[in-house]
Amino acid sequence: MRNLATVGGSLDRVPAFLDEVARRYGPVASWRMPRSRFWFVDDPELIDTILTANGSVVVKSRGFRRMRRLLGQGLVTSDEPLHLRQRRLVQPAFHRERIAAYASTMIAAARAAADALEDGSVVALDALMSRLALRIAAATLFSADVDDAADAIGRALTATLDAFPSSLAVYAELLDRLPWYPSTRRFASARAALDAVIYRLIEERRRDPGDRGDLLSILLGARDEDGRPMPDELVRDEALTLLLAGHETTANALAWSWDALARHPEAEARLHAELAEVVGDRDAAPGDVPSLRYTRDVVAEAMRLRPPAWILGRRVARPFRLGAWELRPGSVILISQLVTHRNPRFWSQPEAFRPERWSNGETAALPRGVYFPFGGGTRMCVGEGFAWTEAVLVLATLARRFRFRHVDPAPLPLAPLVTLRPGRPLLMAAEAHRTRAAV
Repeated sequence: MRNLATVGGSLDRVPAFLDEVARRYGPVASWRMPRSRFWFVDDPELIDTILTANGSVVVKSRGFRRMRRLLGQGLVTSDEPLHLRQRRLVQPAFHRERIAAYASTMIAAARAAADALEDGSVVALDALMSRLALRIAAATLFSADVDDAADAIGRALTATLDAFPSSLAVYAELLDRLPWYPSTRRFASARAALDAVIYRLIEERRRDPGDRGDLLSILLGARDEDGRPMPDELVRDEALTLLLAGHETTANALAWSWDALARHPEAEARLHAELAEVVGDRDAAPGDVPSLRYTRDVVAEAMRLRPPAWILGRRVARPFRLGAWELRPGSVILISQLVTHRNPRFWSQPEAFRPERWSNGETAALPRGVYFPFGGGTRMCVGEGFAWTEAVLVLATLARRFRFRHVDPAPLPLAPLVTLRPGRPLLMAAEAHRTRAAV
C-alpha cells in the first residue's frame, strides 16, 4: 500500500486515474482528501471481504446517498435494516419461475423492435436498446405500457445522470437548497417528470387493485407488522429504482455488446453460427436460453470490458479490518469493476474481447471478487437473473435478423457517470440477413 497525494478532477477522469493507481501502487492504495481518507482496492479477496461485510460496519458511500435525491430509499440506496426488508419483499418478482414467464414478453418486445428496422437504416443503437429495455421492464414488472412516456423518461434519466458529477461537489448539499440554481432546477424538473410516470402507474393500479403477479402488485399488497400498506412514497422509491436500474444497466450491456461484435467479425460469425444451430429460421424461445451459451458469453465479455456498473463506493461506519489494514470510521473504500475486470494478474489478454474465455475453462478457477458486474454479497443485484435472460434473448432475437455496422468506426469514448454509457451515440447501419426468414 502506498499513500497518494491529494487528487481531484472530474468524474470522466476517474477511470484513467484508478487505472494508474492500480498499475503504479498495486492492489491496495490510499490517499487523503480534505474530508476523509480514501482507499482503492484491486484485490479479489479483499473486494469479496468488502462486498460481504456487515451492513452496519460498511455502508453506502456519499455517492449513493446523493442518489437518494432521485431514488429515495429504494434497494440501490437504502441501508440496513430497510434494505434487507425491502429485498425480501421484492425477491419473489425475480424468482426463476417468474423470470421464465417474463421471457415471452422480452422476446415479443425484441421482435417488435426488429420489425421496425429496415435494411440499410441507420439507428442510434444505444438509444434503441434503452427504449427496448425500458419497455420490457415496464411490461414485465409493472404490467404497463410506457411507450408514450419513453422519450420523457429517457430525457429525464439522462439529465439526472449528467447532473450526478456536480452533485458530488463539496458544497452540493447547499446548492440543493437553492431552487433557482441551474443544476438544482434541472434536476428538480427531471425528477418531477419521472415522478409523474411512477405515480400515474401507482394511481392506476390503486383503482384496479387485482393481483397481476408482478412487482407492483407485490409492493401495493405489502403490509407492515400493524397491517398498514406500504406508503406511496416508498412504493414510488422501489418502483422507480427497479424501473430505472432494471433497464439502464441492461441497455448499456447490450449497447457495448453490439459495439464489440461489430469490431470483432470472428466473434460475430461464431454468434451467428450458434443462432443458426439453436434457433434456425425462427426467433429465440424462452427454452433456448440454456443452449445459447456463446450468446451469453458475448454479453459476459462485454460486461467484463465495459461493465455498466463500473465503480462502487462504501463508507466505513465502525472500525473495519481489511487484510493487513485497520480502516477507521469515515474512511471511503472504492472498488472498480472497470479496473479489476482487466487486471492482468487474473485475466489472459485482459484488453482483448474474447467471449470464448467463458466456456473454454479459462475462467473456471477465477477467485470471487475478480468479476462482479452485479455487485456481491447481500447487495448483489436482485435482478441479475432477469438481466441475463433479457440480454441473451434480445441479442439473439435481433442478431438472427440483422448485423450492425458502425457508421463511425472510431473507438467509442466512455461516459463514466452513475453507469458506463457510450460517450457518443452508437450510430450503426442495420444489415438484414439475406437468409432472413419471413416473420
